[in-house]
Amino acid sequence: MCWWCSLSRASYVDGISWLTRMVGGHWRVILLWCSLSRASYVEKSCVGDGISWLKGWPAPKLKDVELTESKSRELYLQCIQIMRTMYQECKLVHADLSEFNMLYHDGRLYVIDVSQAVEHDHPHALEFLRKDCTNMTDFFRRKGVSTMTVKELFDFITDITINEENIDAYLERCMEISAERTVDDVTEQDKVDEEVFKKVYIPRTLDEVMHFERDLDKAQVGETSEILYQKLTGLKEDLSGAQENPTLLENRTSTTIEECMNVSGNQQDASGDREEHSGSNSDSESDDESKTHLNTYRPRGESPDSKRERKKAVKEATREKRQNKIPKHIKKRKEKIAKTNKGKK
Repeated sequence: MCWWCSLSRASYVDGISWLTRMVGGHWRVILLWCSLSRASYVEKSCVGDGISWLKGWPAPKLKDVELTESKSRELYLQCIQIMRTMYQECKLVHADLSEFNMLYHDGRLYVIDVSQAVEHDHPHALEFLRKDCTNMTDFFRRKGVSTMTVKELFDFITDITINEENIDAYLERCMEISAERTVDDVTEQDKVDEEVFKKVYIPRTLDEVMHFERDLDKAQVGETSEILYQKLTGLKEDLSGAQENPTLLENRTSTTIEECMNVSGNQQDASGDREEHSGSNSDSESDDESKTHLNTYRPRGESPDSKRERKKAVKEATREKRQNKIPKHIKKRKEKIAKTNKGKK
């Protein structure tokens, strides 16, 4: 169905100043919009027009492609990052994103039909964005992907504290949470809350917040379920100030620090034990141990050159380990499927 027919014409045009000033009938508006859409939007070089050709034939739409579960998971991650790029860098919301408006070519997704996209400050931009999130979440769930909820995806797209340095860690954490979530974990109340989230009004800026003092009082006592603009405005969950890092990573960071401190303490204890028993070990055994075990403990009075070499060795060892490492969300997903199959037998 044409976007002009499927969306309320007034709700779409209201936020575009040069369209609202036009006179001469709806068809004149439509024709002018079509002629200017490519120059005004695709020029922003977010996704291009997304058209790919294979020996004279257009690339297939995403809805027509047969995908494995692993490939669907890969494309899901591509899709949500495209949506975030459009919103954060291009300042656009597609407003009609679905499996019908994405092409699949050479293992990648390409967005098409960008002409009806709206600016991120459009009065109905967040309403359109939630619809896009719903469409893509429903599609990839049908493909067997453990997706985020609509609200989690919306927060990922609009969260201004996510950047190039922490986006990989954020997505990994989101996939872990999604993989651990089962059908039984989703209560009826959760389903109701998600439907309410799709329709409730969300302020885009603090100027649009009607009763900030009332929201602040609620947030201070932990009642934040009805306050939905923290990620958009960069505020902490309790509205007490600016949020510097993604909320999802804060608890994980503190846990990681504790684990690192425990590991460091264990390494120091092990180092002390090795020093006590070093006299009983031969030089050949010491050489063999150094080849198989990388000592990352920082000795006292370490020189800058030695520190540089030690860090370099640690990075190389970590890089080799990452190449063969199975992502946690994939591993947990496989374990869950194996348990389910075992229970059925």
